[in-house]
Amino acid sequence: MSLTLYYHPLASYCWQPLIALYENDTPFKPYIVDLMDPTSAAAFKEVWPIGKFPVLRDETRGVTVPESTVVIEYLNQYYPGRTRLVPSDPDLAWRVRLSDRFYDHYVNDPMSKIVTDRIRPTGRNDPHGVEEARALLRTALDMVVAEMAGRTWAVGGA
Repeated sequence: MSLTLYYHPLASYCWQPLIALYENDTPFKPYIVDLMDPTSAAAFKEVWPIGKFPVLRDETRGVTVPESTVVIEYLNQYYPGRTRLVPSDPDLAWRVRLSDRFYDHYVNDPMSKIVTDRIRPTGRNDPHGVEEARALLRTALDMVVAEMAGRTWAVGGA
């Protein structure tokens, strides 16, 4: 099998490329990385020294593709299926990318900051960072509500 996706099922960013792969029935080998296991973590860092996932390895093309959005664009380009993952219309494509980045950076990241701060060891919390994350998340969710009501926040409107 040419494609291997290195991921962990509890890592939220891993679900984006998983959905893309399953949506188009793209054959791939799922490889669950256990960062708590030194052997598994070391083997993964041989593939991607940064040690964050998801990462797609394409043996046929000899490339390693990190980051959810980049993996999806790569699959769209080199392993297209019945569902186009990125619109061909340039105006729609940048809007899709904007939505992708918006939800990753302004919803998922602050939400993760708030959640992971709760499971940190006592005395290692980041109250200031959590306060900033809550404020960003409130702003982002207000924008989502406005978007759903038809008042777009995308530059230029729709």
